[in-house]
Amino acid sequence: MFATAYKFVSFEKSKSFGILTAIVISIYLIGVELGMFFYLSDLIRGIIRNANPDCSQIFVVKKQTTNINQLSPFDTRWVNQLRSMEGVDDTHGFVAANVSLKFPNGKDAAAMIIGSDYPVMAAGPHAGQILSGSMHHFPFPGIISADFYDNKTFGYTTEQGTNLEINGKTATIGIITKKARGFSTPLLYSTTSKARYYSGLPDYMISGIVVTVNDPSKIEPVISHINQMAPDLKAWRSDKLGITSIVNVMTANNMGMSFATLIVFGIISGFFIIGLTMYSATYDRLKDYGTLKAIGASSRYVTRLVVAQSVIYAAIGFSISLVLLLITKIGMAKAGLIIALTPPFLLFLFMTTLLISVGSSYFSIRKLKKVEPSSVFR
Repeated sequence: MFATAYKFVSFEKSKSFGILTAIVISIYLIGVELGMFFYLSDLIRGIIRNANPDCSQIFVVKKQTTNINQLSPFDTRWVNQLRSMEGVDDTHGFVAANVSLKFPNGKDAAAMIIGSDYPVMAAGPHAGQILSGSMHHFPFPGIISADFYDNKTFGYTTEQGTNLEINGKTATIGIITKKARGFSTPLLYSTTSKARYYSGLPDYMISGIVVTVNDPSKIEPVISHINQMAPDLKAWRSDKLGITSIVNVMTANNMGMSFATLIVFGIISGFFIIGLTMYSATYDRLKDYGTLKAIGASSRYVTRLVVAQSVIYAAIGFSISLVLLLITKIGMAKAGLIIALTPPFLLFLFMTTLLISVGSSYFSIRKLKKVEPSSVFR
């Protein structure tokens, strides 16, 4: 079956090239757009993803907060009050504030400094994100972290030992992280006291609370209890707050609509371009299909033959698209744009390729069902 299908594919080289081109363009566009969407989604929920996963099951923020990147301060006494609740194993207040940086070359940059108590560092970064330096450097005077991929944003190459000013106060980058990034501004991590010192946030205020609940079955009851006990605050499951933040940002500036439109356009345009090109190739080979029917091939066999051609187109087109996506991934990584080509993501792209390619063969199959064996002799 596939050997015969491949012969049909190779007979029409020009049309096969057109079909493959349409598949490659469609899947490449879909892959890049989805990759960028997932990349931006990870940045939007970066503050949550960077938190210590061992103790950050719940985030408590001001009630009106629906975006983790926009936190409002509240009374620090809530840290101890929530710790006394049934089901809560621990609580960790953290500070998040926007600051202004000045580098030795005179360039200025905006950033957000996030501080939590050492050694837990509940608000992050976690050990897996440390590129150079050590978590044990955080308590040293003036030490903060900076991310490797934020150098272009800063306009200055940061490394261990780099001195800079934060709101006019001297600081030293003692830890370099990798992928501990935020959405709107770069993230600098430090201890709570240093974050207060550099940002000017008073000792009686915090930006949020990380609540540790080790028993998964107690997470929802604890969230419900906190929301009843603290009417001005709201407790969120970490993953749910991350998703809510993504939805908030994507809908606020229509980014989500832009991504969705481009992806849908890629699928629809690919479907019809491939379908019409395959229809044209099928029309040119009607006598060949008629010959197959004349020598005893059933309509079902001819249908399977066309579907087999679609699968061949899909396999070749996906392989070419994958190579292009890998090249794009390497190129974007140099600019700090990380597209993750995970196995589930690639599987989705392959299934989409099959859907577009096999689905578009409908036009050809419908035409071939009307072909009579006698057409060979006309």
